[in-house]
Amino acid sequence: MPAVPIRTSGQTEYSVQCTGPGGCGEHHRHVSTGIKTGPCGAEYTVPCDEGDHDTS
Repeated sequence: MPAVPIRTSGQTEYSVQCTGPGGCGEHHRHVSTGIKTGPCGAEYTVPCDEGDHDTS
């Protein structure tokens, strides 16, 4: 499932559209990658994309 990194003050959050089995279609935000359970109860993986790191 693709994750969109969001830079907030002091941390990176990941916005994931919940489209997997049992998903609700909403976007859920998480502060880390890995296997997560959304507020709707669906389980999915938030991937870490190597291109997400800010090197500037």
